[in-house]
Amino acid sequence: MGDLFSRIEADAKGCAAERDFSFAAHTTIGIGGKAPLCLHPEGAAAAVHALRLCRRFGVPHLVLGMGANVLAADGGFDGVVLCTDRMRALSLQGRCAAAESGVRMPRLLRCLAENGLGGFAFMAGIPASVGGAVYMNAGTARGHFGDRVLSVTAADADGEIVELSGKECAFAYKNTAFTGKNMLILSARLQADYCCYARANDEIGEVLRERARLPKGKSMGCVFKNSEGMSAGEIIDRAGLKGAAEGDAFVSAEHANFIINGGHATAKDVRALIGRVKGTVLERTGIALTEEIEYIGDD
Repeated sequence: MGDLFSRIEADAKGCAAERDFSFAAHTTIGIGGKAPLCLHPEGAAAAVHALRLCRRFGVPHLVLGMGANVLAADGGFDGVVLCTDRMRALSLQGRCAAAESGVRMPRLLRCLAENGLGGFAFMAGIPASVGGAVYMNAGTARGHFGDRVLSVTAADADGEIVELSGKECAFAYKNTAFTGKNMLILSARLQADYCCYARANDEIGEVLRERARLPKGKSMGCVFKNSEGMSAGEIIDRAGLKGAAEGDAFVSAEHANFIINGGHATAKDVRALIGRVKGTVLERTGIALTEEIEYIGDD
């Protein structure tokens, strides 16, 4: 398959190419093997072209944003990674923001505030790009990204471009019309609120101060979805699993829904710990926890 990667790289106009792409270096938990090729499209047109090349040559692909909420296998992924980090176009028209999928939350919030707009403070401190936030309907108890989405432009697995209204995106708790489907989110139109700069900044600062209490260290963020009207962290804590460890991966003593990479953890360690948490919680509470993270590759 090596020759196919070379052909895709040569034909991927408008994309920066990276060989031997390291998931450990590009995910928030710092774990994972490599992929033979990563393409960084400079915009939506280049991204669609790259996706169609993968389809034409029959090479598997996956889409990666900021690398949060994902666990890549120690053996990596034998395909092409389409990384959205260079898809950064952002424009405003009245209360509407048009953002490509690689626009990161700090830039979005800053741009809105500087132009007298707000309504997205609940996203402050969440390590997400617009594409990832749309994909999993990121958010907190303060609000969810889907509440602010007017429409999304995406490419399906065949490279066909589709535009979905906010309603058609089927935003729900940690789930959308995109979840589990290998679609490439290209951009989103977002609805902001008029808000003076000082107030927008104050709201962002308040949320950042709250999030500063979350565990430090390399993690995927929250691992499990909340369940049974209780937070997953509380459920795991009640099952006595704070501090539980497998290899160099451990359940945070500060927030039990975080698994921390102690420095040398492997995907095998994390998967084993996830399995142990799920099994123990089910045995002791009868609650079946479900991951909100995505797995890349198989180990």
